[in-house]
Amino acid sequence: MTIWLAAALLFAAPALAQPSADEAAIIAARAKALPLAHGVEAVHAYRPAERVAGGRGRPLPTRAPEAAGIRASALEAAAAWAEARETHALLVARDGRLVFERYWNGFGRDSRFSTASMMKAVTALAFGPAIAEGRIRLDDPVSRHLAEWRDDPRGAVTIRQLLHMHSGLAFPPPPPGPPSLSSPTMRIMFAPNIRAVALEVPQAVPPGTRFAYSNFDSQLAGEALAAVLGGVRFADYLSRRIWKPMGGADAELFLDRAGGSPHYFCCLQARPMDWLMLGELIRRDGRVGGRQLVPAAHVRAMLKPSPTNPNFGMQVWRGSPHAPIRRYSATIALAVPAAEPFLRDDVVFLDGAGGQRVYVIPSARMTIVRVGRPAPDWDDSALVNLILRGTS
Repeated sequence: MTIWLAAALLFAAPALAQPSADEAAIIAARAKALPLAHGVEAVHAYRPAERVAGGRGRPLPTRAPEAAGIRASALEAAAAWAEARETHALLVARDGRLVFERYWNGFGRDSRFSTASMMKAVTALAFGPAIAEGRIRLDDPVSRHLAEWRDDPRGAVTIRQLLHMHSGLAFPPPPPGPPSLSSPTMRIMFAPNIRAVALEVPQAVPPGTRFAYSNFDSQLAGEALAAVLGGVRFADYLSRRIWKPMGGADAELFLDRAGGSPHYFCCLQARPMDWLMLGELIRRDGRVGGRQLVPAAHVRAMLKPSPTNPNFGMQVWRGSPHAPIRRYSATIALAVPAAEPFLRDDVVFLDGAGGQRVYVIPSARMTIVRVGRPAPDWDDSALVNLILRGTS
């Protein structure tokens, strides 16, 4: 099993009802179809999929690095570090201008990738317009929007608690070794009805008391959002409210079945340039040009520390305070180092398994995107600090 797939699956844990024979066969076929070593670039394996309509997908305007206050030598040092870790794409923007763009391994500007959990931040951003329109509130109990939990104690969990990943919903820790096809980790990824799978998650501890990074929390939040869209598909809503006006090209959501639920926690297939634009949207408090696509207050709320983890906001990670070893939860062995503190204390980032990243550094007016093969020796602060050291 690849590091990418193993990491994606570890963010949930085994022991729910056994799948039917038909469901088990679908899970097995989908898991087999995902190429073991190419989970990031093999976008054709994430099927069925649904189009998120974009526009012309024009790149950001360019500026020479030195004119933007960044030494070219610093960017080359960062590129060398990234290339040594099988990077496919590295992009850097400052003040909304593209100052560095490089691709490796035959990929280019129009290449699309599946960048795992970077999708979680897209789901969180999508709440902004719906909140502004009065459709939903962060402090709504999820039972208000998920009919299956109207009379269930788990329905008291709030949208905010789901987005902060301290819902208290969790399965028992998985046994050692790869997850079985019947485990919740495999079912939430590959089952043909992931809404139903997500709704099976038990309450482990009281809401708001323990941070635990979980695909189930993200999926349940997305299902609640979808319930208030008045029958509009999430792909169309995302396209109209954020993706197309942001300037993104066509993208695709990974579905559990035709016409079914998107994976709200994973696997949006998009270009690195689109992720750079999304990072800039976050850096500019939800604004693109003269349009406020996401309310500034909502973006700021996303970036504030969770009460149970100062390194996490709402579906985004925070670089400060310094965490030499960043862990996803007490029951997940996977951890990511950052040998030294980030050189700016306001770094926030989107984290996709295996080193897929969008780093946003508001004080440096900078966004950095890295897409590539899973890097077992990834260090979260190394790439960013190489660039910041050359920035005036």
